[in-house]
Parts: sequence; C-alpha cells; structure tokens
Amino acid sequence: MSSAASDTAAPTIRGGDRRHQFPGRRHRINLRLDGAEHQQITTAAARSDLTPAGYCAETALANARSTTPPGQPLPDLGISRAELAQLQRHLFDTRNQLARVGNNLNQAVTALHTTSRAPAALDEAADRCRQVIELVEATITAVDRRLR
Repeated sequence: MSSAASDTAAPTIRGGDRRHQFPGRRHRINLRLDGAEHQQITTAAARSDLTPAGYCAETALANARSTTPPGQPLPDLGISRAELAQLQRHLFDTRNQLARVGNNLNQAVTALHTTSRAPAALDEAADRCRQVIELVEATITAVDRRLR
C-alpha cells in the first residue's frame, strides 16, 4: 500500500467551524503536511473542537497576535477556550431546563389554586425540578474541578 493511500485511510473527525465573519475571508494560505503532521493537527483540532483548517488559522493568528492559541489554558482560568465553551453550553442547557421546570411548576400551582387539589403534574414537575437541581450541582462540581 502506498504512503498516500495510508494517509487517507484514517477516519475524518470534523470539529466546529471557527467564528464566521461577513464579508467572508478572501485570503488563503495552503499547507503541505506529511501523514504524521496531518494526524497531529487533526488530533489537536479535535481537542480544540475546531476543524483542522480552523485550528491552523486560529493557532497561527494567536501566535501572530501573542494571544492564547486554541487548546491552551486561558490566562487566569487554567482551562482552554474549548473547555470554557463546553461549560457555557452546559450552563445554557441548565438554564433552559430550569425555565421549563419553572413553567411546569407555575402551571401545576395554578391548577392547585383553581381546584384546591394537587394535580398529578405537580408531582411530576417537582420530580423534574429535583433532577434539574442535580444537573446544576453536577455543573457546579465540573466548574469547581476545572477551576482548581
């Protein structure tokens, strides 16, 4: 098997795109890599939740600007931008779940006041509230662990 064939046999892992801008970027720089270099870039890009091209661009720009490159701990935080973004997604998800639970509790309490009987939805909403509180606790624990 040729070297070129073995270079393309590895599965492609696609990360997230880097931040888009309008109008789009017009200038392009092309890289040539051997198989090992390509694998190293692909692995590092996946760790940073970027595509390989986005990772190369962000890393080059970070070095040119003397800022923190993707995948490296941010100053004063000790976690990478990708880890911080993942934490942000967890917090947004938690906020959305809390809003839904709050809405369900409000509806159940309204029914309780209207009929003077606790509806079955009240127990379900209370159970869901407990689950979301556990998620909040897990998120707080994750934040604490990453900040240490």
